[in-house]
Amino acid sequence: MATKLKIVEEVEAERTAPEPPKFETAPTRNQHSGWTAERQRKFIEHLSLTGSVGDAAALAGVSSRSAYRLRNKAGAESFARAWDAALSLSATRLAAIAWERAVHGRSERFYRDGELVMERKMPSDHLLTWILSRVDPLMFGSPTAKALAAATGDPRDRARQSLPELIASLTDVAEEECPVDRGEYLDERLGEVG
Repeated sequence: MATKLKIVEEVEAERTAPEPPKFETAPTRNQHSGWTAERQRKFIEHLSLTGSVGDAAALAGVSSRSAYRLRNKAGAESFARAWDAALSLSATRLAAIAWERAVHGRSERFYRDGELVMERKMPSDHLLTWILSRVDPLMFGSPTAKALAAATGDPRDRARQSLPELIASLTDVAEEECPVDRGEYLDERLGEVG
């Protein structure tokens, strides 16, 4: 029987999606141009979650080309700043995707006569090398990164020192105290099942 774990120390109860940046909507020629204030807010909100201009534009109901035009339009400086801030907020989710692709790879499917005959996972050696150079700069980093890590201390040593305490802070809790969210709803912000 699997046990549920709970971190005892006082931390935020639940990590919620980051709040999209506040901005002044960009002016448009007329109200029927497609870029209403609501669409601009929806685009920035989705961009902060996905990090993908194409996905955010599709979820807002506009083209990515139109989004880039609006970003570069005179008077849309606040929208452009919100765009940049949204991309910064998406870094956490994108980092998780990068780890997943570096280690487990992407799916490559092969079809014959319209039927799937084989599927294989293709890990990304380039992405894995890049991640290793950031996580373990003393071993895999550039000469500059190695020198900086040597001067400031190995980040893995700091993790090794703090990990036993973090693990010790985990305790078993009753299943009744750990509600499980089933994938029964559609998260409209992400456009995926939650």
